[in-house]
Amino acid sequence: MNINNRILVIDDDEGIRETYQSIFLPEEDSEAFRMGRHLFGECEALPKTKKDIYTISLAANGNRGVKLVSEAKAAGNPFAVAFIDMKMPGLNGAETTQQIWDIDPCIKIVIVTAYSEYTPDDIISVTGRDDIFYLRKPFNHEEILQFAKALTNEWNLERKRDILEISLKKANDAMADMNKDLKKKVRKQAAMIVQAEKMASVGVLAAGVAHEINNPIAFINSNLSAVKTYFIKITGLYDKFNMIQSYLSSLKTPESDDLVNQLVTFKEENKIEMIFEDLDDLANESLDGVERVKTIVKDLKTFSHIDEAEFKEIDINKSIDTTLNMAKNEFKYKALIRKNYNDIPLIPCYPQKMSQVFMNLIINASQAIDEQGEIVIETTFESQGRRKEDQFVKISISDTGCGIPKENINSLFDPFFTTKPVGTGTGLGLSIVYEIISAHNGKIEVESHLGKGTTFTVFLPINENVNLK
Repeated sequence: MNINNRILVIDDDEGIRETYQSIFLPEEDSEAFRMGRHLFGECEALPKTKKDIYTISLAANGNRGVKLVSEAKAAGNPFAVAFIDMKMPGLNGAETTQQIWDIDPCIKIVIVTAYSEYTPDDIISVTGRDDIFYLRKPFNHEEILQFAKALTNEWNLERKRDILEISLKKANDAMADMNKDLKKKVRKQAAMIVQAEKMASVGVLAAGVAHEINNPIAFINSNLSAVKTYFIKITGLYDKFNMIQSYLSSLKTPESDDLVNQLVTFKEENKIEMIFEDLDDLANESLDGVERVKTIVKDLKTFSHIDEAEFKEIDINKSIDTTLNMAKNEFKYKALIRKNYNDIPLIPCYPQKMSQVFMNLIINASQAIDEQGEIVIETTFESQGRRKEDQFVKISISDTGCGIPKENINSLFDPFFTTKPVGTGTGLGLSIVYEIISAHNGKIEVESHLGKGTTFTVFLPINENVNLK
């Protein structure tokens, strides 16, 4: 900040103005300045020396002084101190001070008045301020210089204080913004930790459930296989009974006819024929159901990855299929799944984390469809260069749902942002997806059209530089 030692003198007495000039200008220049002033009228004097940089402007009346203050303020070069005579024609000192302070309230004002001419209360009642300095006539040079030095220093210190206050406010505002960002990051990390803990718990629970289901399924499968074998033998026995029935019918004796009638009546009343027809179907369907349960259990164990917490290469196509089996209830009544899988390399990743990505994207796609629609999943290999770092597996998951408004696209991956109704979404799913993909040095893009649908595209590098914590 440049030092401001600009001083304004307002006095209707030419001799007094000359006195101020002689005080603030060196003696060798005072005569020349006086001659110049007589020739050209009021003007602004040059500084005395480089060290003594007081610069003064002179005004013969209050109106002229007010004008000089206004011009200086507009030019960004305000006065620091004004010496104002109290008794002047036109505007007196108090009235002049009032108008000056209306323009620039920072100027330090020294009212110069004769003894018992005006009291401070008189001046305060006009200006409305009590921070006025007073100098009685007659004054000496030292008094003027002391006032000039003290008040210009005070003006400059106040401006430095103002600058510091502004800087401090900016620093406080910046600190407040940093605190907001920090709080946001803490909330985000806390939410991520909670979600991670939930997913870990779900994984442990899924693995435990899968293990517990495996035992009864094993003996049910074994028992059904035995029932199938027994049924074949019973069917053979039934065929023998039918042969005996035919033989008895051929005898044509009262005893044989009575026995045949009993057999026919029993078979009809108990629907033996239908039972034999159904038993085979029931056994086959049950065995098929057991196989389906075994597949679900296998997928449940795969999804939980309780034994696969390490970083490893996986087949993305198989991982998506497993996730589809787990999420089937989310879409089976309203979305047709179309899979366009291509030959792709194995991807190094954390399998459980990647399953979580696919699960969230598939469920989101399903929830975007109101009644009936389609979910298309496509995997391809993309190479953007010869280096391994330039090779990616591209996974796109598209739906024919409601779409996403443009104004919401940039906020999709922010924690707690959701377009779902209250109680149906936490706003963490896509945030977690973004974090997992970023940690795998991948990227995710979204394209959406209202009323037509949305496509999420995931790019996963085939290198092993993963930054999961």
